Amino acid sequence: MTSAGGRDNFTGGRVGVIGAGIAGLATAKVLRDDGFEVVVFDKEDAPGGVWIESRTYPGLRTNNSRDTYAYTDHPYPESADVFPTAGQVREYLASYVDRFGLAPMLRLSTEVIRVSEVTDGFELKVCGPDGVEDLRFDFVAVCAGVFSTPQVPDIEGGNEFGGVLLHSSQAVDPGLVAGRRVIVVGAGKSALDCAAWAGEHARECTLVFRKPHPMLPRFLPGGTPSDRTILNRFAESFFRYHRQSRIERFLHGPGKKMTERYWRVISAVMRMLLRSPKIMTPDAPLPAGIENLGVGDEFFRMARRGRIALRRDSIAAFPGGTAVQLASGQRLEADVIVFATGWRQELEFLAPDLEKTVRSEGRFRLYRHILPPTLPRLGFIGYGSSDACQLSAEVSAHWLSQHFLGELNLPTADDMHSEITRVGEWLSEVMPARPEGYYLGPYLAHHIDDLMRDMGLPVRRTDNFLSEYFDTFLPGRYADLTEERLQLRVRGARRRRYVSAGRSLGGVAAITLAYALYRRLRAPSR
Repeated sequence: MTSAGGRDNFTGGRVGVIGAGIAGLATAKVLRDDGFEVVVFDKEDAPGGVWIESRTYPGLRTNNSRDTYAYTDHPYPESADVFPTAGQVREYLASYVDRFGLAPMLRLSTEVIRVSEVTDGFELKVCGPDGVEDLRFDFVAVCAGVFSTPQVPDIEGGNEFGGVLLHSSQAVDPGLVAGRRVIVVGAGKSALDCAAWAGEHARECTLVFRKPHPMLPRFLPGGTPSDRTILNRFAESFFRYHRQSRIERFLHGPGKKMTERYWRVISAVMRMLLRSPKIMTPDAPLPAGIENLGVGDEFFRMARRGRIALRRDSIAAFPGGTAVQLASGQRLEADVIVFATGWRQELEFLAPDLEKTVRSEGRFRLYRHILPPTLPRLGFIGYGSSDACQLSAEVSAHWLSQHFLGELNLPTADDMHSEITRVGEWLSEVMPARPEGYYLGPYLAHHIDDLMRDMGLPVRRTDNFLSEYFDTFLPGRYADLTEERLQLRVRGARRRRYVSAGRSLGGVAAITLAYALYRRLRAPSR
């Protein structure tokens, strides 16, 4: 069996991994365990990517509970919060590095300046403590992340503003907002987090946003983390994937009205639990806006207390001093403005010919969100970002490693390009706010199923229908992928289905919620 590029079976090689965040660490471990010589480069002085201390604003927590925001074989300690703080995530990632001996592979404070294709591999020009070096690798795995360059709008008069202008990733000083007038721009998770922090510590805080996004409470009544009822196959079937099972074809075809009612009920319940003000109600129920779904309890509590003013508007200009001109004509005064306005996805380290192959017209062109069809020695991990990033990145790393070993049967380059185009069109329809094509959001199980089928491994991971479809999609289901792949390689046969690691109360909550929704959907409309 060979994969694109015609490599022989069971041969290793030297891999350069770019980025030491969540995706880079998982990729390094998987490749190392598969026999590759791995070097990981990161321009920061510590591993962790977006979670390093210099990039995390006060009050930042995960969107996921600790059981779903974890690697497959490394759970969070019980001492961590149910929704870990940024500091606890850093401690967790450090413990992952320590437990699995990844430190010798890390070259920190070393920036990759250029990646160029050469015969049988790539040349990396890097700049670190020892100066500039040119290094050769058989393969390259890009794990630099999609949160690479802060996106700050260019607004008239910005250079003359008399206060502080900065991106949310730069708002790391706890004393920045104390006693000051603060405006936060945006309505996503980062914006609400920054506004909640400012609402508690600033003299006054105003959130300025063009349109509200859907949000979840951290906990449902009874104390179940909300993500446990969403991250399961049952809930995911109500999202329209680009390939559908028989029941999904019904839900998005003849049963479409039932699906629409399901989402209206879910959206109403979430707004009720958050006690969301009317101005923060999204323009349409879920799944519209699902690409911007976040968790925002703290923000809504501060808004109810009157600590955050809400303005559905946009900043048009900075007319001078500390004045802020809104598009509606209203003027505000501010000492600090925090732009929680997202990120640009940059690949400036790729040689122009490589970047042109990987991305065209602003959209990534990656098969399975991992592989450029005509560059079989170059892979991307973390560019199929999901609602459980560790899990999707880790399974993707196994897929890429198996490909680098020459053990995947892939379609032709033309067929892969056709699939990329088809998937891109689907993504544009279901998540139009993420036109770059790197985000998979709630389609976690579907995407992982595609990767598992490619690798010849069991898609169903539990011992019965109820646990498979209603239990939380926990990372532990995939804890033994390295061993499974090895057995497949040696025996040439699939392993039996796994029993899900860690049956959770989320599964019970999901079944209960599903039954309640079923009763609600069956009830006659009033």
